[in-house]
Amino acid sequence: MPAEDDDQPISRSTYDELAPGYEDITDAAIREYYEWPTVERLLPPLDGKRVLDAACGDGFYTERLAEAGADPVGVDASPAMVRRTRERFGDGRFAGEIPVHEADLTDGLPFLDDEAVDLVLCQLALEHVRDWEAVFAAFARVLRPGGRVVVSTSHPVRDYVDAEFFVRDHVLAESATYGDTERVDRDWGDDGDPFVVPFYRRPLQAAFEPATEAGLLVERVLEPEITDVFADIAPDHAAEFRDGPPNFLCLRFLKPADSATITTG
Repeated sequence: MPAEDDDQPISRSTYDELAPGYEDITDAAIREYYEWPTVERLLPPLDGKRVLDAACGDGFYTERLAEAGADPVGVDASPAMVRRTRERFGDGRFAGEIPVHEADLTDGLPFLDDEAVDLVLCQLALEHVRDWEAVFAAFARVLRPGGRVVVSTSHPVRDYVDAEFFVRDHVLAESATYGDTERVDRDWGDDGDPFVVPFYRRPLQAAFEPATEAGLLVERVLEPEITDVFADIAPDHAAEFRDGPPNFLCLRFLKPADSATITTG
């Protein structure tokens, strides 16, 4: 996952702690049958494409990209997650073929040259980062003209509704100011054993501006739908999401073939 800024001191250590059992998160119904099908709809053809899996976690989706014919490179700020990913590719079909770097997304991706990748995929990671401007500037730099960035993140409307109108047990906030980017932690613990994970909520506009200011164009916007499989496997989540705003926002940005013609303002 991406590392923390100065007022988010526990993000990296939080994901180091999550690393040993992270497959329970990537295999969860909300990821596999709700978020991932929507992200998959946004992906261009992958065969032969160089893909940056940004905040790759334990490499679950990095491996999925490789299985689809892509040439992936992983990056994560958590040393424990990087170790897990390298172990995943230590032997077997993709042994020695997939580089995995330890780096913070806000540090500019120095291990990649300009225009080095065809696609950047960043799933459910940016909600832990305040500074999206630095992240999207790096994504735009390493992306080839005509390439795309696919992002999934917490839905700004859901984040606001959770805090302002009904505080769920896991949302550690009592109110929200919609126009601000605010830190709001969530408790992922079980049975009275707290496990606090730092999040940031931001208005909808702030989910787009860092990308457009970096010269990217908004190409598609999708909100996950309740699939029959998801409703069968996770009926409580499905009912909650059906009655309220979606849990996630999924976006695809395009780097124009002639990015010099794009201006913002």
